[in-house]
Amino acid sequence: MEDFHYKEYTEEESRIYNKAIDEIMKGLETGMAFHSACDAVSVDDEALKRFIVDDALKIMIAHLHYKNGLALEDVAAQLKVAPEMVHKANGEMLEDIATTTSQGFEMTNPNAPFGNA
Repeated sequence: MEDFHYKEYTEEESRIYNKAIDEIMKGLETGMAFHSACDAVSVDDEALKRFIVDDALKIMIAHLHYKNGLALEDVAAQLKVAPEMVHKANGEMLEDIATTTSQGFEMTNPNAPFGNA
């Protein structure tokens, strides 16, 4: 199994990340389309901006789909993005959860066998 690690941010990157996420969420609350809200945020580091945009979409999916019960197609319509984009991000979220859960299990049960129960 490949080692999986979340990006660790410096203090400055964390500040930029949090500020950008807050700005995107405020834009979405005012009715901006997802891409417009993301484009309105200025982040010089393109790699960091990609993480921010990716996470912002996943945050909105978690809120709208899992918390509020909207269908993924309705999430896409509300954010004004292609349904395929929402489905892809949702799949990535589920993979992240599976990986994180698996790692947590391995750390607490290092001698546990792998495979079907």
